[in-house]
Amino acid sequence: MNRGIISTRYAKALLSYALERGAEEKVYSQISQLSKSFFEVPDLEKSLTSPIHSQETKISLVRTAAGGNVSDEFIRFTEIVFCNKREYLLRTIALAFIFLYHKYKNISICSLITAVPTSNDVEEKIKKLITGKTHGSVELEKSVDPKIEGGFIFELNFNRLDASVSTQLSRIRKQFIAMNNK
Repeated sequence: MNRGIISTRYAKALLSYALERGAEEKVYSQISQLSKSFFEVPDLEKSLTSPIHSQETKISLVRTAAGGNVSDEFIRFTEIVFCNKREYLLRTIALAFIFLYHKYKNISICSLITAVPTSNDVEEKIKKLITGKTHGSVELEKSVDPKIEGGFIFELNFNRLDASVSTQLSRIRKQFIAMNNK
């Protein structure tokens, strides 16, 4: 079977169970931390699939990676995943859960990359604009990348607007090269 289909099924089941129990925000927080741990510690996935470690050790590792003090819903979920020998899917299950949670709660994910730090006023204006268009909430991640030289790069739900100086200079350079090659 396809890993994505299986992961999505587990993620849907977890979201449904968490909603039923009124623990969706706790589970979301723990799954988000688990996903972040997979990103920050690449060997985590290898440890979960290694035959060297016992199942109890692996479950303990997952709970620690999810923030330590996890909810009963998260504990039951991990037990089911390990009982069905699907621990190799935990990373993709976590990502699928986050996607489904954002969709359910109508949360837009935004990223703003600038050459210099921006003020909180800019952040609030962006959030207000996006909230007005989507009628949902916004998670905005800001970062600074001096390599873009100026301007900004804005991403919203897989759409990207690149208004950086470095991209504009690159386009102009390509145009000059194309004109000189004629």
